Amino acid sequence: MTLHYGIMGAASIVPRFIAGVAASKSSKVVAIAARNEKRAQKMANDWQIATVYPDYQTLCAAPEIDVIYIPLYNRAHFNGAKLALENGKNVLLEKPFTLFADQARSLFKLAAQKHVFLMEAQKAAFLPITQQVKALVTSGKLGKIHYLDSQSSHAGAATIPWFNDLASGGGAFYGSAAYPLDYLQVLLGSAGITGVTGQSIHVGNESDRQASALISFDSTLASIFITSTFDLASQMVIHGTKGKIIIPNFWKTDHAFVTLNDQPTKRLAVKQQSEFSFEVDHVATCLQKGKLVSPIMTPEITIQTCQIIETLYRKWYINYDQLMR
Repeated sequence: MTLHYGIMGAASIVPRFIAGVAASKSSKVVAIAARNEKRAQKMANDWQIATVYPDYQTLCAAPEIDVIYIPLYNRAHFNGAKLALENGKNVLLEKPFTLFADQARSLFKLAAQKHVFLMEAQKAAFLPITQQVKALVTSGKLGKIHYLDSQSSHAGAATIPWFNDLASGGGAFYGSAAYPLDYLQVLLGSAGITGVTGQSIHVGNESDRQASALISFDSTLASIFITSTFDLASQMVIHGTKGKIIIPNFWKTDHAFVTLNDQPTKRLAVKQQSEFSFEVDHVATCLQKGKLVSPIMTPEITIQTCQIIETLYRKWYINYDQLMR
């Protein structure tokens, strides 16, 4: 059985997601809707999408759609997902899942009440390279993991019209922190986090341009740095007592580098047509098995990530509640 996707929005990520669905073994995009119907129509023409719906409600009510994929601007994630869930649709919701942890909790509660599937669209969790990295970590071949270092540059983000508006979910940390925070929890578990601290750079009440966070696990520290102001090699490095792994562009990569003890560095590599296809196939597998949540990209990971991000923003902006109205 082929799963039929409807897409809510026509953001720049949509063509890449459509290509990922096309590369999957399980799914097909059959409909799209956007606030700008002409833009949705152009995307439908460019990507051979059968139906363009005039609004999101009509999209969510369409009987031929099994899953709604939501790549709306950050603040609209909650309302978009709520609308789809209320219409009894399975939902794949882009990052950041929601701006507030309570919103994330309420969406998972609603999905359970409606008996539909809900997952954060975190493609990094399902990459073959990620699975190989996790196997190395859990097998003990790296020894005891003491430190993980993540750095990400998204210098083009500042061109997004709403990027400087915190209330819209703009900012370096709101925009990109879910990638390393989710990844760390996929590798090390969400229950092991014992502390979080961080700093940001922002001008007045504008959203942050750079941010860093230090996440402590039982005996492991993880450092996260995100910038939208300059180019930087994006990667995650995992340091263990017996070696290290370097994962360039860890959220979408098809390769990584492993060095164990004094052995020569080994390159891990896989062939992948699209970094999105593994996530899409995972959703299909979950639905085929009757699961309402992912056993890998769990609600606990998603909610914890939302809570960490919200907590840090509340520390960085003394008038956070006022700004986020």
